[in-house]
Amino acid sequence: MLSAIAKATKSVYFEMYILDDDSKGVEFFNALHAAVKRNVRVIVILDVVGSYDFLSNAVSRLREVGAEVLFASFFWKRLHRKVLITDEKIAFIGGVNVGKKYARWKDLQVEITGHTVESITRSFARVYKRCGGAHVLADMNPRYDRLKKAKLWFVDHGIGKRQHEFRKYYEERLVSARESIVFVTPYLFPPRWFIARLHQAMLRGVSVEIILPQYTDHIFVNGINRSFASCLSGLGAKCYFMEGMNHAKAVLVDRREGAIGSQNLDMLSFDWNIEAGVFFHEPHMVHELASIIDGWKKEAAAFHHGKISFHWYDIPIAFFLRLFGFLPL
Repeated sequence: MLSAIAKATKSVYFEMYILDDDSKGVEFFNALHAAVKRNVRVIVILDVVGSYDFLSNAVSRLREVGAEVLFASFFWKRLHRKVLITDEKIAFIGGVNVGKKYARWKDLQVEITGHTVESITRSFARVYKRCGGAHVLADMNPRYDRLKKAKLWFVDHGIGKRQHEFRKYYEERLVSARESIVFVTPYLFPPRWFIARLHQAMLRGVSVEIILPQYTDHIFVNGINRSFASCLSGLGAKCYFMEGMNHAKAVLVDRREGAIGSQNLDMLSFDWNIEAGVFFHEPHMVHELASIIDGWKKEAAAFHHGKISFHWYDIPIAFFLRLFGFLPL
């Protein structure tokens, strides 16, 4: 990503949930600052909550040299996406935040070229406009004739009319899966409809596997993950816990289709946050994703239903979230 910014000659569009004020954040700040100095148009959009640590003087310095820096603030809704577009020709999308802590995590990010970048640029333009951007960045009329034959396509969620795109995608895949479906997620507290569709798939004989970190960056989330892993394994899913923090968000369906993005398997991603992901049938990409997931499974320990201890506060928190999952969001 830093190399792409350094090579940009026309534009850099950078959209990030967390941009920390540390050594990694400074690397990106310096790269963006240098791009503006080369007369490259730089637009930065940060979530006001996720990037609250990013110093105001750093924002001021970027603005002083000519970059546009906007903040997304939508009350309950978070701008959870992680997107970089350079020269409207190369895009990066996935789960990677920018900060020293996140460099030590396992995660997934995809570099994209070709016609799909047009869709990602249009999506960035919609967020830019929603955050107060005053300029026209892209042609908002998609070229559907090109996208129909694509082996990789982009889906944005939670902005404008695209409020429930990930729910549509996941429901379709849970219904259409015939052999197997694997999920990788750092946080597991899915809505009720997801659990129901997952159960239906398992009743059809579909193998369901979920890979989680044993310990996340939020202590109270660890018990929630264990609670829902216990629930889903009781229905027939196979859950795996990895040492260390795995922040990746991925789906592998029948080992024929893959997905990578910013979305977690939680109610925030499905019902509130602004998210983005790429979905693909391209055999090489699917094979690479399958190899990565197979490697992670070898590192992980299988979860055994009924053989786990909970802290006293895990049960009421999980109960509240399950109750919350029944609400018609």
